Amino acid sequence: MSYERRVILRHSLASVIALGLTGLTRFLYSAIVARRFGVEELGMANSLISKAFFAAIPLSFFAVALGKYASEFLGGGKTDSIRSITLPAFLLPLAGLLLLPLNLYLGILATLRGIQLTLRNFLYGIHRGEHYAYIITLAFVGFLAGFLLPNIFAPYLLFLGLIAVFSAAYLVRFNLIGKPRKSEMSLLLSYSSFAFLGTLSGVFLIQGPYFMSEYLSSPEVAGVVSAILSAAFLLTYLPQVLQSAIMPLFSYKYGRNEDDYVRLLAEKTTAFLILATGSAIFVLMLLGREVLSVIFGFDVGPAFHLALMAMEVYIAYNPSIVALNSTAYVKKGTFVALLGAFAVLLSWLYLIPAFEAVGVMVGLTLGYGLILIGVAHYARSLLRISPGIYVPLVVALLLQSLVFLSKYAVLLGFLIFLAYERTEIMEGIELLKSFRGRGS
Repeated sequence: MSYERRVILRHSLASVIALGLTGLTRFLYSAIVARRFGVEELGMANSLISKAFFAAIPLSFFAVALGKYASEFLGGGKTDSIRSITLPAFLLPLAGLLLLPLNLYLGILATLRGIQLTLRNFLYGIHRGEHYAYIITLAFVGFLAGFLLPNIFAPYLLFLGLIAVFSAAYLVRFNLIGKPRKSEMSLLLSYSSFAFLGTLSGVFLIQGPYFMSEYLSSPEVAGVVSAILSAAFLLTYLPQVLQSAIMPLFSYKYGRNEDDYVRLLAEKTTAFLILATGSAIFVLMLLGREVLSVIFGFDVGPAFHLALMAMEVYIAYNPSIVALNSTAYVKKGTFVALLGAFAVLLSWLYLIPAFEAVGVMVGLTLGYGLILIGVAHYARSLLRISPGIYVPLVVALLLQSLVFLSKYAVLLGFLIFLAYERTEIMEGIELLKSFRGRGS
């Protein structure tokens, strides 16, 4: 099996565990807190956690660049260069402690989350994603233990706290800390200045719904949004699994001037994600609303279906924007992400007060759609990625909208979608078979 396939397979398996458990934390937290403390307390707690996670982005300013250049240096055999960029990247999150006077939990959670994001990007950058999975699995035990404590934030404090402890131990154990050098620091600063804005925009679209719905409406609406998105965002861990696996390869291959590999990888992963996510959403539209309402103890309403469709758009453009950000075009990816986030913010100022949870999801769909259009344009002009890869997404969304007519209509739509994607299904089966064999 080739080195690239081994990296994709190892990182994908690791990410299934690590990102799956990370995604499960928000869902379990929302479900248990809603039952234990009520929907209003859930809304306020998730609002503060989301603010902390949003604040963690500037604290993990170097994280994305750390992963990118660690992978490039790995491809070039520059071990000393990798060591020279770790210390400033891992020390920066400690600046979050300055938030303690403002709010104790905000400061602690933001700091710990910044460390987690930095560790994740670093370990995947040096092609050790499986080690991140081990750390997350151990920390998840602490998360579960936190529910035994009366403090509403205890699960996240234990979860992120253990990750921070393991991070420090890992860097020391594998001798990954070196003296920062001017040449590598200039690379980190240059790339991070743009990657940071793009990451901030992306996180706003993920964390913003929680605290913006509380601010523009009420804690109760924030609680409903928390319930819906804690389930809908589980879908985004599928592209994050692939992103964690392939982003280092985008940079690795770009460092070797293999642009065709970058294009092919982006197109193939997009096609797979549209098929897998579209199929999952059809199933969730048939059963998900009722199941989720039972879990949380209240009807999540039609906003759940809109949330699923919004996530589908987000997932579809993910590989191409990762390809832009992993190569030489981070400025383009950042511009598109900022434009989408700004559009969502403006739309929410009207939609949330007028339509509450439904308005949150409509705004997200509009923003993600705008980002997809921008990403498709730049990916085509700069990386020669065909915009035709998004045609099945349009087909899926049109057929899924039948859910607002009846469940029988969306079931028929699902069968039509599978028939339309029959070629891609067969190619996916062949791809899975190829991983079992010996590649060249």
